[in-house]
Amino acid sequence: MKPLLSLLCLLLTLGAHAQSIARLDASNGFRGLQFGSPLTEALRLKLVQDKGDEKIYERTDEQLSLGGFKAARIHYKFYRGQFAAVTIIVKGAEHARQVRPTFEAAYGPGRPEGFNYKWQGALVALSCASLSDDQAILAMSSRPLALQMQQAKAPTGTTKLKVKQK
Repeated sequence: MKPLLSLLCLLLTLGAHAQSIARLDASNGFRGLQFGSPLTEALRLKLVQDKGDEKIYERTDEQLSLGGFKAARIHYKFYRGQFAAVTIIVKGAEHARQVRPTFEAAYGPGRPEGFNYKWQGALVALSCASLSDDQAILAMSSRPLALQMQQAKAPTGTTKLKVKQK
């Protein structure tokens, strides 16, 4: 009976995790801006860094509070004019401690990888890195656009590997 109960608990946990990852894919963006959306003036963005096809912006009217913590900066990356990723920089121990629990509540437990925790859906990837007790960095990106960026950076004349999507 105990092995059957253990198996049932494991299946329920896996089902809940799959639903949480599905929620990550369903969001497919950040704060109402969907990945792949075009760059427009309506977004009220200020250019922070220009790397040709990749441009990083900050919103001029950004609200830095997210769930139970406050970000120091939020960067929006556009690739060839399409919203591709967001990076959230968190500083201060009281805020950094709240980052992972906030995202675990939304998307389930992340997969530990070194000092990172990762969530990976078919469309969206999310990682949370705790650099110290008082600093964390979150990166959420479009997997299809990340693949395009990776392929564009590959040296010409080499075979470009495709990333297997789950």
